[in-house]
Amino acid sequence: MREYKALASRGTACTVLSMGNQVYSHAGYLIIKVSNSGFVVLNKRKDFKNGHTHIRSFKTAKYLIDLASRKTLPHHLSPYLLVSLMRITEDDMFKRKVEQLLFAKNDRRQKPVRRQTA
Repeated sequence: MREYKALASRGTACTVLSMGNQVYSHAGYLIIKVSNSGFVVLNKRKDFKNGHTHIRSFKTAKYLIDLASRKTLPHHLSPYLLVSLMRITEDDMFKRKVEQLLFAKNDRRQKPVRRQTA
């Protein structure tokens, strides 16, 4: 509860913090359980608006925190998780790498598939 008050005093907290319960904390990141809708991953070093993301699974939320803190970028992440990773990370260079991967994935999806004619 003290962390919530500290975040609120800096103007970074939102009603999400008062609605949920903190269930995990690691390396400046919080996971907050929000009713039945899932979890909010929050970077305490960023303002709430630009430093949080909504995730349905606790395991996935912990995985995102691990990736952000280690600055590891697996290529199998969905576009949604890549955007989530960009939102919670504070390292600009890592954010650019994630953005490039997201652009490459979106580019691959938009290219028309050539069909071979017999």
